[in-house]
Amino acid sequence: MTTVQSGTVTPHDAAPDLADQAVALAQRWVTESADAPVNPAAERLAGVLKDPNGLPFTIGFVDGVMRPESLAAAASNLQRVAPLVPDFLPWYLRAAVRTGGAVAPVLPAPVVPIARRVLREMVGHLVVDARPDKLGPALATIRESGARLNLNLLGEAVLGEKEARRRLDGIHDLVRRSDVDYVSVKVSAIASHISMWAFDETVDAVVERLLPLYLTAASDGTFLNLDMEEYRDLDLTIAVFTRILEDPRLTDLEAGIVLQAYLPDALPALRRLTAWAQERVDAGGARIKVRLVKGANLAMEHVDAVMHGWEQATHASKLDSDASYLRCLDEALRPEHTRAVRLGVAGHNLFDIAYAWLLAGERGVREAIEFEMLLGMAQGQVDAVAREVGHVLLYVPVVRPDEFDVAISYLVRRLEENASSDNFLSAVFELGTDEAMFARERDRFLASVARAHDPSLPAEPNRRQDRTAVPEAAAPALTRPGAEDGDLTQAVLSIARAAARGEDEDDADEPAGFGDDWVETAVFSARESGAAASSAVGFANAPDSDPALPANRAWSARILARVETSAAGEETIAAARVDSEESLEEVVQ
Repeated sequence: MTTVQSGTVTPHDAAPDLADQAVALAQRWVTESADAPVNPAAERLAGVLKDPNGLPFTIGFVDGVMRPESLAAAASNLQRVAPLVPDFLPWYLRAAVRTGGAVAPVLPAPVVPIARRVLREMVGHLVVDARPDKLGPALATIRESGARLNLNLLGEAVLGEKEARRRLDGIHDLVRRSDVDYVSVKVSAIASHISMWAFDETVDAVVERLLPLYLTAASDGTFLNLDMEEYRDLDLTIAVFTRILEDPRLTDLEAGIVLQAYLPDALPALRRLTAWAQERVDAGGARIKVRLVKGANLAMEHVDAVMHGWEQATHASKLDSDASYLRCLDEALRPEHTRAVRLGVAGHNLFDIAYAWLLAGERGVREAIEFEMLLGMAQGQVDAVAREVGHVLLYVPVVRPDEFDVAISYLVRRLEENASSDNFLSAVFELGTDEAMFARERDRFLASVARAHDPSLPAEPNRRQDRTAVPEAAAPALTRPGAEDGDLTQAVLSIARAAARGEDEDDADEPAGFGDDWVETAVFSARESGAAASSAVGFANAPDSDPALPANRAWSARILARVETSAAGEETIAAARVDSEESLEEVVQ
């Protein structure tokens, strides 16, 4: 394995042998699970997603038919996705979908609710009904396998205080239940109007809101796990987590936090948390737990980066994300670290699970490791792993049927994981029968082990914008065509006018794309930077200031601190003041 310390990378000597042993153990788990009964809904959904139209159909159905409040809008979307119905579905379901799509715009009231009910049944194995009278029996049934349960009341980032408090009340209700002992919560689900520019104030507000929940959990013996999704939440979540657990009333409370390995920031963050937890344990406090996941918000992070002109926060490739996961395993599973930090190995990749189990055994820290998998995913493999490691913690999303729309984002992520060939779950039903599929996943795992040894694997944040730094010298400018021959604006206008008159003006020298539309929209400049040359002529947006970065937050705070006493601009305002008729006359003339 790999250790990153002080900017260097040193391999764990046993890694190659351990990797081979992990492959053998994963193969055994696949064999053991081959004959396990399969949930019909899970098998049907997997088959649907293998169809070329499976993912567009399912996501279109989930997002377009389930989400809209308007029955008319849902009916229109049903009509749009109905022709994409996968051939894998039984003929009667295909016929029902196509008929529903044709009839829905005319009769939305009866058709749309029926369609929604059918879809809930198709994905019902992935979520649990949160109504109190339904939740208890459902949890009891799931626990029959011997699994422990981590409940997550589904919901995305809230926009208003009313919804934030309602969501927090729902989580409180879960924590108080006698049949619930493990609950996940994320900051963005219980606090609205989060501003990273007001970082300290936001931390104070979130801590004030969450502290009663943690006190309830401490008195009821419920484990709380602080989840996160967006990159911007990383520093905020860590700050909230450590601040809450520094409350003297929570000294003996063991609680958890999530880290996403697809962020290069994961390893430094793990080290920060480990150092803090060691101080806590040395002072007589309880250990903490880190739930290590690979991350499931790649599309959102990509959009965020593009919209703001930032570097993408995640690793550049799936291979690097997998290798980062292994590096974090190596860092966490050391006796000097597990005395203060337990590790939750979350994911379905059997090779990663086997590797973590064997590494923990080699280092004598198996009491500090727990394996976490998703409800409704590859149950046969979950059972095989549980027989080996003792028990598995199942991540159980819960939602009320009348609020099923809040489950959309979670379901879309699960659907994409099942459909994408980059993900282990896409092969889960074929590992035992398709040698090529097993070989694909084995080779990916071995490649990630090798990559984890590579010193070039990033272990620092991708985003390093610093508004306090002195700006770098401007990049060498590129001379635009014709800039040396007089005024560029006139040159361009003459080309466009000639084109409008139908004249043939030296086509060989005419820049492609110049014309009336170009003249209307161009920013005329005799010189432009290399970054701008491939886009809008002479222009490129400066990246937005990134509030997720501490240096930028410090820069903003210093600006705000100067506002009250700043005299900047006062002389300009005074000079522009018109306080007499004579002065006004001078200005007008």
